Order: sequence, then C-alpha cells, then structure tokens
Amino acid sequence: MATRQWSGWIACTALVTVLGTGTPAGAGHEDGKVLLFSQPIAKADSIWMAIKKGYFKEGGLDVTVKWFSSGTTAMQTFQAGKEGKRGFGDFNTGGELPAVNFWQNMDEAFTLFAVVERDAEGYVGIARREIKTGKDLKGKTIATRVGSTGSWFVSEYLKAQGLTEKDVTIKNMETHIIALDRGDIDAFFIWEPYGAQALKISGNRVHKLTTAKDYMNGYLVIGTWKWYLKEHPGVAEKMLTAIDKGRRYAAEHKDEVIQFAREQFSVQDTAPVEADYAYNERVVGFDKVVWDDFAKLARWMKETGIANRDFSPKSFFDPRPLQKALPERVSPEFRW
Repeated sequence: MATRQWSGWIACTALVTVLGTGTPAGAGHEDGKVLLFSQPIAKADSIWMAIKKGYFKEGGLDVTVKWFSSGTTAMQTFQAGKEGKRGFGDFNTGGELPAVNFWQNMDEAFTLFAVVERDAEGYVGIARREIKTGKDLKGKTIATRVGSTGSWFVSEYLKAQGLTEKDVTIKNMETHIIALDRGDIDAFFIWEPYGAQALKISGNRVHKLTTAKDYMNGYLVIGTWKWYLKEHPGVAEKMLTAIDKGRRYAAEHKDEVIQFAREQFSVQDTAPVEADYAYNERVVGFDKVVWDDFAKLARWMKETGIANRDFSPKSFFDPRPLQKALPERVSPEFRW
C-alpha cells in the first residue's frame, strides 16, 4: 500500500546508524538496546535531532536506527518480529494509513503509542488553470495513487465540495505530472514535491487548487508490538522523552536539520528537505486532531473496502507510554 515516501536522497534500500555503544543491527535482546526502523525524510527531524544531540543516549538507550527508503519495506521487515523474533525491529515509524492497515493485518498485535509529526500543506491538489474551485471538478478526471494517503485526501476534499468519487473519474497513476501537462487528466492529488514539480513543468497552465489543510493531515507515527511494551516496560517512555527533546531542538535549528540530511544521507539538493521542514508540525503526542483524523481515515477505509475489520481506537492506540512520559500531550479523548 502506497504512502508518502522519501524521494531519492540515497540509492540503497536501508542504511544502519548505530548510536550509543555500537550495538549491532540485530540488537533488542535487553531493555535499553533498541532497533528503530525509520525513513530518511525530514518529517522525522525530531528523531534526527535526538540522534545528533545524543538524547537517546542521555536516556540510557543504546539505539540502532535502520533507515528504509520505503515505509512498506520497513513494515514487511518489521512483520517478521510478530512472534517475538529479535533483529526485526523494536519500534517502527511510518504513515497513518500503513499503520492502520498493518494493525488490522497483524490481528491487532501492533499498537501506535505516539504521533511524531503531521502536516497538511505538504499534500496538494494541482489542477488545470480553468478549474477554479473544487466544484469545477465535477465530471473531470483526477489522478492519484489509489489506496494511498493521496486517495484519502481526494475523498475528503470532494466530500467538502458536496461531491463524491462517483462525480469524477479517478485514475490510479504514477505519471500524473506528465499526464496533467499533456491534458490527459484535469487534476491530481498527491504529496510534495510532485506539486512543485508540476508547477515548474507546466507553468501557468496549471495551479495549486488546494492543500489538505482543513480536510485531513498526513502523519508520521511510531508504534511497536503489544508484547514488546509488556516485556520491556519503560523503553517506549524513554524513546518518547528523547524524541520530544529532538522535537524542540529541530524546531529551533533548521540549519542543523539540513546539515544532518547532507551528512547522513548524502543529500545534495536540499529543497525537498527544506519544504518538509516548513510544513512539519511536530506533535509527539495524541490530541483531538489526531482523534478526528483517524476517525475519518477509518470511515474512508471502510467505505473503500480497505478495512477488513472495524477500527477500535482502544486497540490501535496505546497512550500509556505518553501518559507516563509526557502526560500533558495526551488529550481527554485518549484517556481511558
């Protein structure tokens, strides 16, 4: 299942960063030794700065980070740890839709214990110049990556315009920028940097019709196996404390976030990193926006047939690590 992905900073599927005392990539046999799966995208800059500034080590954690260019690949690898097999990740970060899908496919053995980041401005609807409002999309052809966060975005946007997906033709497409430039489609809904690329290629023949603001948010979340939280009490709390310190530092030190991308991932063109930095709303918590967005996501998954079971917030979310580490970051909706 597609989700917002990193786009081309490094060529390999996974890199391993070892922090603390040099634990091998298969670490995780003892509390304090942690294998974290993450993606080399600036949405994770709270984690980046927790690494750079030594916040994990300060909390007594010996962390190995394995960077995956694809959240889907990370989930596939993480899945091998379902039965307690070590070396397949202790914590995993990724998007909201893959997380819910993973939870249901793993028979609810997976749990989400914090939202790290969210953003709406990084999701865009790009349309031909003559389409001035959302209502002008009626009868038109829209491209997205069906089954992705972009697809959820289309649904929520159309709903807000008094339209449904039956009022438009939706195409599942990877080459949406070229198709829009040629006039094969009328609009596409996706995440950046594809919108910026389309504006650059097609000029004033297209425009940014909307962002996802007021419709939905895309998320970077962190989760683990339910058995892991039981067998390793206190580790998730230490992870959250370190990531929250990274959150505060990242918000005030853009230059160091950019430098981390250059040094860690050999980034040469930092424009996508800077764009992500600008859109990034660092959360490290659970609030009402999270509650409402995941309720909307669950409804959409049910409507589209992606959901194979009813969504249960009390099964999917585990707010207890946050309640212990950062109690002020847990809104009433998540207190049960």
